[in-house]
Amino acid sequence: MSRVEPTVEGRTKELLRPGFYGPGVKKVRLIQTHTSWVFLTGKYCYKVKKPVNFGFLDYTTLSARRFFCTEEFRLNKQLSPDVYLDVLPITETRKGLALGGRGRIVDYCIRMHELPQASIMTEQLRRGGVTFAQVDEIAEQIARFHRTAERGPQVAQYGSSEIVRLNWDENFAQTMDFRGRTITYPQFASIKRKVERFIRDKRHLFRHRREAGFVRKCHGDLHSKNVFVGEQVRIFDCIEFNPRFSCSDTASEVAFMVMDLDFHGRHDLANFFVERYVVHARDPGLLRLLDFYLCYRAYVRGKVTSFNLNDKGIPAAEKCAARETARRYFRLSASYADKLFRPNWLCGMVGLPGTGKTYVASRLAERMNAFHLLSDSIRKQITGLPVGTPTRPGEDKGIYRKEVSRKTYHELLRRARLYLSSGHPVIVDATFLYEDAREEVRELARRTGARLLFVFTDCPEKTVVSRLRRRPHEVSLSDADISIYRRMKSRFTPPKTGPDLIRIDTRLPVNRSLARIERALLRR
Repeated sequence: MSRVEPTVEGRTKELLRPGFYGPGVKKVRLIQTHTSWVFLTGKYCYKVKKPVNFGFLDYTTLSARRFFCTEEFRLNKQLSPDVYLDVLPITETRKGLALGGRGRIVDYCIRMHELPQASIMTEQLRRGGVTFAQVDEIAEQIARFHRTAERGPQVAQYGSSEIVRLNWDENFAQTMDFRGRTITYPQFASIKRKVERFIRDKRHLFRHRREAGFVRKCHGDLHSKNVFVGEQVRIFDCIEFNPRFSCSDTASEVAFMVMDLDFHGRHDLANFFVERYVVHARDPGLLRLLDFYLCYRAYVRGKVTSFNLNDKGIPAAEKCAARETARRYFRLSASYADKLFRPNWLCGMVGLPGTGKTYVASRLAERMNAFHLLSDSIRKQITGLPVGTPTRPGEDKGIYRKEVSRKTYHELLRRARLYLSSGHPVIVDATFLYEDAREEVRELARRTGARLLFVFTDCPEKTVVSRLRRRPHEVSLSDADISIYRRMKSRFTPPKTGPDLIRIDTRLPVNRSLARIERALLRR
């Protein structure tokens, strides 16, 4: 295995000259990865592959770089046709290197429209700038991409339980030396035991997905650093160099983005991404393997980040940061592994608008790694309104008609049944004004064999009024205001006291309430 140092040497220095790109270019900025140089010129960017061999990829020959530039262009053109423009030769002339021309070809580059670096999804996640509408668009684009992605026997083999087991064996072998450094000994042992049991016990799931054609030539590296968000979502940088990384079950691809959103503390967006992808792709079967692949994706990120600790070229401060990042990934992987065999449960949130029901539900979903299904979101989805876009009281009254509400609750419970049947704990979040609506939740729990707990959120009206007055200035999926609260309160039938119900006062510290709910769910 050989590699070149990630510095600009030799002919790459010439690519930093503005004149190389023609008139109008005043400044060239360089971004490097371990496999490429990317030159930013303002209007266009040019990606040049480094002549490196890492074993899993080999760009050392000119013919290989030409082939992989062309392949990368072909694959990414499917997702971002307006970004990827062409593949250009870099030639050697008497005056130096030239873009195109008749000289001897010494390299190739991919020319793309340059997009603002601040629009990269990772940066927007840090700023809280990613919207539900953007996540929905990502889910739709990926579902559409998967529908036409390459498949067949040569691709399908990568989704077999044997290949999946081989990938995991490699993971465990390559992280043995990081036990006690970035992954604890108990974490390593627990993940290994649960993963191996899952592969052994669920061979039929892998076989079914493979035979049904859900193993495709996917993007391969679907996470927030490879997505631009703004007025339009653009997904880029598909893996072209190794089918072992790009060919997988589409559930594994979905899991990569979900895991990344979880890692950035946006469990709400992660849940929504899954919810919308399942709808767009019409693939509820992926839910049965989702936790397994979430565990895999987080583990691989932990492993790759850990490799930085053994790189002599990385400064001590960066190694320290990498150590903490790797530990976070491994903790996340362990939390997904814990879900593989734990008992299922269903939590029904009950309460009037403004009582903190949805806030508690979202925090509980993140704390216990559950799916949070929200009636306000589903109501807009089934009526074609963008989720997260507020509607003022008095507008769009059609979405609050009785028949729409009935369809909303039906779809809420239908999705809950789907997730529960696939092994996922679920929180259903709606007002549940009447006892008969709560009885439907009880019936769902009986049919799926899930543990059931109702959480009744309550607080004085003056607290509700104060919260609802602040709501127009906050990000909220609910459109309820004070008038709606009072109208619902006049019709609300409080839930009956019983062993399947706990009441919480949402004026109390939320962590205390969450701990109480968690104890109640786990001891039932």
